[in-house]
Parts: sequence; structure tokens; C-alpha cells
Amino acid sequence: MDDFLFALNTVLPLLTLMTAGWFCRRIGLLKEQLVKDVNQLVFRVFLPVNLCYSVMNTPYDTPISGLAFLLIPGLLAAQFGLLFLVVPRLEKDPKKIGVMIQAMGRANYAFFGIPLVAMLFPGQDTSLAALLVTVTVPFYNVFSVIALSVWGHGKIKPGRIVLNILKNPLIISSLLGFALWLLHFQPPAFLKTSMGDLSKVATPLALFTLGGAIQFSSAKAHVRQLAIVVPWKLILSPLIGLAICVAAGMRGIALACAFIALGAPVAVSSYPMAQSMGGDGELAAECVAITSTLCIFSTFLFVFVMKTTGLI
Repeated sequence: MDDFLFALNTVLPLLTLMTAGWFCRRIGLLKEQLVKDVNQLVFRVFLPVNLCYSVMNTPYDTPISGLAFLLIPGLLAAQFGLLFLVVPRLEKDPKKIGVMIQAMGRANYAFFGIPLVAMLFPGQDTSLAALLVTVTVPFYNVFSVIALSVWGHGKIKPGRIVLNILKNPLIISSLLGFALWLLHFQPPAFLKTSMGDLSKVATPLALFTLGGAIQFSSAKAHVRQLAIVVPWKLILSPLIGLAICVAAGMRGIALACAFIALGAPVAVSSYPMAQSMGGDGELAAECVAITSTLCIFSTFLFVFVMKTTGLI
């Protein structure tokens, strides 16, 4: 019963915040443009400050899992490789192939995952989740751009891919925090307090705006594609990945990060990326909406099992 309540208390705050955002959108308090603007604020201000602050304040005796930094990117690369081979055999429309590959391989690690880790391990140092942004986000972006370029109207431009990665606020802030941590630098008290206050805003605001971004437009037209994307994203991918991670000896926070990297809902940013690169924008939006909704149930299931078996 304790493990059941733990899993329930982990997902209910996520569900409550996302539902609040969705409800405000439904009654007109959140307009589409406001959702986009707030998402940009979260992406460019609140989450970067949160990441930098978390990494910068990592205790120096905190063990950093080298296994996580090797195995999680390896699993992501292997997954995208598999998707590049299999998805074109299941779908013939080029505009949908790239979108499906991106949706099945790209997770909302920063907006959804980092808050989830904080809820799973209250009061503990969860800076590993922030540090892993520096490896997960580049992998998601690189492979997604390649997929959308090959099966869309875009052209693969390695220089632009590298530039986009280097300009990513989440990567910059994580690396900055890591550099400050290595230098044992502590900002003035007033700045540290301000960063802490901004960090507290990041988690609830990210989940609130994620709920506000959820829309179901023409899902009936893409039932077959969604029937492939959703089970893989929320069940099969994390199930296979966790089995490999557990066999390799991964436990605790590192294992939770692995689950999120593979089983979190589709990244919200995948929708505008798909649109701008000639993919099926409607399908991309539906992948975000449906996985963001159903992930509450899949997350509860995985958290309950991992807690019951003592893996986290």
C-alpha cells in the first residue's frame, strides 16, 4: 500500500498542474499565443536558471553515475537507429515517417522529466537529472533533425545542427553550472537567493504550460500512426530500456533518469520543428497531446513497479 501511495502521490501533482493548465486553456484564460510565449519563458529563463542553480549547488561528495552518462545516450542512439530502419517499413508517407521517428525517440526530458525526478526523490540531490540534459538534448535534436530532413523537405546541414545544439539554453545553463561547480564559485547571496526563487517557479510553470499546450485536433485521421507511436513511446521503449539498465546495475536516481529519457511524453518543441521542416504538423501535435495525457498512467505504472521492487 505504501508503494501504491508513493506512486500515486508522484503522478497526482503532475496531473493536477497539467489539468489546471488545460482547464485554463479551455475557459479562455490561456490563449494560444500566451501558451507559446510562456513556453518560451520556461525554456529560455526559468528552466535554464533551475538547471544552472541545481548543478552549481551539487554537493562535492555527490556520486556522479558514469554508467548513466554512457548507457542512456547509447540507448537513445540505438533506439533512433532501430526507428530509422523499422518506421519506413510501417509507414509510406514521407511527411509522417520523420514525425513518427521523432515522436517515438524524442522525450520531453527537461519540461517533464526533471520535475518528476524532484518529486520521486524529495529532499535529495537530483543534480544528475540536470547534468544529463547535456547529453540527452543533443541526441534528441540531432537525430530528430536528421529524420525530418531525410523524410521531409529539409536539408541536412551539419553546421546548423551543431549551432542549434550550442545555442540551446538548457545545454548552456547546465555547462555553466558545471563550470561554476568545478571552480567552487558561489555567487553573492542576493543573486543566489534570486536564482533559487526563479528555480522554484520552473517546475510548476513548465507542467502548467504543458497542460495548456495539449490539444486534440484530428486524431481520428491518424489512428494507425498513433497506434504505433504511443505504445512504443510510453510502454515498449522504457520497458526494454529499463530491463537493460537494471541488468547493467543501474539503480536509484540514475534509473529514474533512464526511464524519463525513454518513456517521457513527446517533447512539445517537436511540433514546431516538424512544421518548419515539412513534416505532418497535425500528426506531430497529436503525438504531443496524447502522450502527454496518457503518460500519467504509464508513469504511475512504472514508478509503482520500480518502487515495489526496490529499484528506486
